[in-house]
Amino acid sequence: MDADLLTDMAVFAAVVEHNGFSAAAETLHMSKSNISRRVAVLEERLQLKLMHRTTRKIGLTESGRVYYEHCARLVADAREADAAIRAIHAHPSGLLNVSLPETLGRAFILPLLPEFLELYPDVKLNLTFTNRKVDLIEERCDVAVRKGEIEDDSVCAIPLGESSQYFYATPGYLKSSGGLRDPADLENHSYLASRLTVGPLDLAVTRGEENLTVRLNPRVGVRDHEAVLHLTLSGLGVALLPVWMARKHVQKGTLVPVLEDCRGPTVAFNAIFQPHRGMAPNLRAFIEFLKERFRINRPWEFEAPPEAELSLTS
Repeated sequence: MDADLLTDMAVFAAVVEHNGFSAAAETLHMSKSNISRRVAVLEERLQLKLMHRTTRKIGLTESGRVYYEHCARLVADAREADAAIRAIHAHPSGLLNVSLPETLGRAFILPLLPEFLELYPDVKLNLTFTNRKVDLIEERCDVAVRKGEIEDDSVCAIPLGESSQYFYATPGYLKSSGGLRDPADLENHSYLASRLTVGPLDLAVTRGEENLTVRLNPRVGVRDHEAVLHLTLSGLGVALLPVWMARKHVQKGTLVPVLEDCRGPTVAFNAIFQPHRGMAPNLRAFIEFLKERFRINRPWEFEAPPEAELSLTS
């Protein structure tokens, strides 16, 4: 395919869209005779009649209609590529509506935002903290950070990372209830679940290369990791908590990791947004910032057990 053919296709699409040679010539800043010549060359190349010409209007043949659809798509793709490149190099500015999960948003992302706003002084943020799956279109949300798998094919998802989860309890609870040496020992302890439960809970546990399932009867079930952390710190039992959430409490000695060679299911985090023509500069800047900070700052980057992880710098 040569450059002349691409130009001829764009010219043909313009003639159709503007319903005439004169209007197309004015839009493309070309002479009417040049427009007519290019369409004629295109028809000669294809050995097909693309248009019915009259003094008042033009009409498409069946071949012309099919060919126009392809030409129009090609021109649209070229414009989209041009807009996307311009957006990449444009200066981030304007309002960005952001939805963040309650716990991760407040504890991990919120402290990063002053740095983002300093880097991009012309960007403004509207923040919403919720664990609910927001409707990006109805709620006019530009980007949302969500945990778990993204099953909605209508949105674009950028992976930010995964949160490793380990078992923790207070020293006081362990002193009164005894230690844990095996995942099966959890059955004899007060377990605090980060989900609502009805009856027994089958918990997936990874121990080295071994995948286990432990059946538990939680003493408390609450669909909020921050609430589970609070209950654990109160000495009510053993809980599965993200490393990033338990880290500072382990450092202070108010929580102790148990079953150090075991971990629970990992939780994935993604930034999601509506697909559109050319990502807005402020949206691109925000997502790239989150990707970089999650990579550098997140303590769950390490696969080591909690005690070993605490000796590493993030």
